[in-house]
Amino acid sequence: MKLSGRLLAIAEMVPPVDTVADIGCDHGKLAVWLVKNGRARRAVCGDISAPSLEKARKKAEEEGLSDRISARVGSGLSVLAPGEADAAVIAGMGGELIAAILEADIGKAPDVLVLSCHSMADVLRGWLADNGFCFEDEVLVEEGRHFYPIMRVRRGESRTLSISEREFGPVLLRKKPEALRRLLERRIRETQRIYAELERAESPRKAE
Repeated sequence: MKLSGRLLAIAEMVPPVDTVADIGCDHGKLAVWLVKNGRARRAVCGDISAPSLEKARKKAEEEGLSDRISARVGSGLSVLAPGEADAAVIAGMGGELIAAILEADIGKAPDVLVLSCHSMADVLRGWLADNGFCFEDEVLVEEGRHFYPIMRVRRGESRTLSISEREFGPVLLRKKPEALRRLLERRIRETQRIYAELERAESPRKAE
């Protein structure tokens, strides 16, 4: 089974574990890939959408993994028992929502989290650092005109992040991937465009 580039990058960020939870699993492809490729012995798929979970169940059945992948309707980490999962994946949401999901059931959160947000990554990174998670790894996936951070964090000795670390990630700033350079160049162009618009708006006032 082939995964999209972004989903494959998420899958490859998951370390080998006994049980992984895919929170907001949608079609269940990630859980199937993780079990089939030996990243996890079993998986728990959780989603608030019953139709999405039905897709996940069917996908697991098609792959002969019904006995190793369970599908549960529920919100966030509420589908897990404390200590049930060794790692959890939460992806495809905004950073603020992911932080809220973790905040709601932090007692059920595994020690290892693989997270990918499509917005407000600074909010998510700040919440993680403030709540005892340290950053193990992070990659930046570029799809079309969008950049998606994918991070792996673990409970441990966290530290206060600087503004730039919250915005771009301490690991990415250290690794300096090409995708980060392109993201920064875009931010610079956008800032220059906004500044030019402000200058044009000020010009008529100066003329008066």
